[in-house]
Amino acid sequence: MTIFEKVLGAEHPVTVVTYNNIACVYLDQGDNAKALELHQKALAIREKVLGAEHLDMATTYNNIASVYQCQGNYTKALEWYYKALTIDEKVLGAEHPDTATTYNGIACVYQCQGNYTKALEWFYKALTIYEKVLGAEHPDTATTYNNIALVYQNQADYAKSLEWFYKALAIEEKVLGADHPSMATTYNNIAGVYYYQGDYAMALEYYYKALAISEKALGAEHPSTATTYNNIANVYQNQGDYAKSLEWFYKALAIKEKVLGADHPSMATTYNNIALVYIAMDKFLEARDLLCEAVIVLLICNLEEHPNTKNSLEAMRFCYEKAGSSEDDFDAWLSKRIATYPTWCDQSYMRPVKSMDIRNIDYKILKLSELNEVQVRQATAICVDGLYNIFSIISKDKNLLTELFIDSFDYDM
Repeated sequence: MTIFEKVLGAEHPVTVVTYNNIACVYLDQGDNAKALELHQKALAIREKVLGAEHLDMATTYNNIASVYQCQGNYTKALEWYYKALTIDEKVLGAEHPDTATTYNGIACVYQCQGNYTKALEWFYKALTIYEKVLGAEHPDTATTYNNIALVYQNQADYAKSLEWFYKALAIEEKVLGADHPSMATTYNNIAGVYYYQGDYAMALEYYYKALAISEKALGAEHPSTATTYNNIANVYQNQGDYAKSLEWFYKALAIKEKVLGADHPSMATTYNNIALVYIAMDKFLEARDLLCEAVIVLLICNLEEHPNTKNSLEAMRFCYEKAGSSEDDFDAWLSKRIATYPTWCDQSYMRPVKSMDIRNIDYKILKLSELNEVQVRQATAICVDGLYNIFSIISKDKNLLTELFIDSFDYDM
């Protein structure tokens, strides 16, 4: 890249392609911040040199959308995918493979949001193009088979799910080879179906196949490897081997926190999973605290309407009541917990996050907890007391902070 910038200039098409390529490497390594930075550099140059409707702009829009998707920012991801789609359909037409790729990206985001009907709609649109233009044995067709199978799995249609997964596996093994990372993904997916069907022996067999490929091809600290750790832990949990289950879950959690960051939606998944192990062990305090971590992460990611958020909140309430270790009722305890939550600042640098983020998350939790106006005001006072020291850099005026919190609440619940 240094040579290209020096010899060709920072705005030369080859230099821009290099920015995009390096960004893709960073994304594969799990470094989303660096990936986004380079993709945005490429975008600025392409918009200036090529114009807003050039096909290369659509490529960069798709790349940026992928980074936001990996960060769990699904609203931003959809925004950028639809920008790419506008160009693809206008310039290439509705049946071009690149248009299908954008359809796939949009579908994946809807799937992550739990909107399975929309996800299937967009996946089938992509599949129609791939099978017609690229053929039934193309890797992109196999990827779409995998994606459709995942949606059916989420809908508990396991027979259809396995059917589509094995179709994908046959193509990948023939075209890509037995040690390709895509094979690991499909092994993981097939194992997941067996897991949900209660066939734990088959699930472990396929998970360990996936793990062997992931560790060899991607490394022990890659997010995909962490996903397989998570999956293996789930199987051991259901077999009643809680020690092994916790061992694998915490291995997954360490990787995700290091590579994806503490506020990634995948962290919430692992917090939930570990909490379930502690519930099975009748350790309700440990489970309660982990579920609280999960809920906060999901709210930070603007997933308050996702089923996982409400399920985690209800599970937290259950654990709180089972633990029976506090004089406060659940809502009062939750309000106090919000006030001292460590996510409010970067623990490495004690850097305060934006005050709007805090007000927004407080409001979301309070709304999910169904507090009334009086309770909200009481919780606001608690939050201000607990957060005053953290936000002293922003303002020394506690009354001002109180007003900021109260003004952010909508009492029409």
